[in-house]
Amino acid sequence: MRLSNQALATAAVSLLAYTVLSYLLLAPRTPPTGQFPAVEVLPHAIAAVNTTAIATLLAGFDAIKKKKVVRHKAFMLASFVLITAFLVMYVSRLYFGGVKHFTGPALVRDFIYLPSLAVHLGLSILSVPLVLYNILTGGFLPVYQVGRTSHRAVGRWAVRLWSTSLALGVFVYVLLNYV
Repeated sequence: MRLSNQALATAAVSLLAYTVLSYLLLAPRTPPTGQFPAVEVLPHAIAAVNTTAIATLLAGFDAIKKKKVVRHKAFMLASFVLITAFLVMYVSRLYFGGVKHFTGPALVRDFIYLPSLAVHLGLSILSVPLVLYNILTGGFLPVYQVGRTSHRAVGRWAVRLWSTSLALGVFVYVLLNYV
């Protein structure tokens, strides 16, 4: 079985992304001294970006169902840019000490917050290679070649997993900040 260039690039970029994120999340480090003012604003900006990403992702999915390829490509690229902005903000927030713990009722924490967070994180991890594959395939191949790849089948799963992960991320934000 011969792997496509997109599949190989997806595997390489996914591995690199997982490695960098794991290092940033798990490596011991000395937190910066002083308060970084944006730490307080970043959770709200992240929620806004993720909400917008849900809208662009679903608009892109709707566009391709209507065979509007150019519109689909624009919405999916916008979704990818938004998730990249999310990652930059999220890592910045973690680096500058912006971790927030759930302070609501224990019942909500145990039966709503933690399960939602776990599913959100799991879907986020699963979405990375699917999203990268589709960005690489749809973004770099001529339209006539995209139909000869797994882009459509992978995209159906990517939009389901990614949009659910984003929605759960916004839900977790609401729980953390308003419950």
